[in-house]
Amino acid sequence: MSKITGATTAAVAALILTMAFAGAASAQNVKNAEAAKIKNPVKSSPESIAAGKTAYGKYCKFCHNEDGTGNGALAPKDTHPPNLVDAAWDHGSTDGEVFTSIKDGIGPKFDMKPMKAKMMDTDIWNVVNYLHSIAKK
Repeated sequence: MSKITGATTAAVAALILTMAFAGAASAQNVKNAEAAKIKNPVKSSPESIAAGKTAYGKYCKFCHNEDGTGNGALAPKDTHPPNLVDAAWDHGSTDGEVFTSIKDGIGPKFDMKPMKAKMMDTDIWNVVNYLHSIAKK
């Protein structure tokens, strides 16, 4: 009987771990598994967040609005830039996914233009840290 109990315990433990990992993945809102693997090399700090806010103000607010809610004054006609402060991240919420969306733009029409020619990687990582600092938890 102890073998059945041991097997049952192992099966239950495996099920719990599977559910925990699935829950963690959905809580992170992973949309691009490859991008999600990219780790942020810039520690989130008051300095990084301030630098990210400055870069956001220079490059992002015109489409995503000053407060990150979307539909800024210069958003391309008939587009709806995502709300960057709500709980839903349309293109993934991990640092790597946000970084990739900013750096490479968002296709297929690329209303969100790639920023890799305008922003250095460190600036993009600072924006990632800033966005996570203002997003609803």
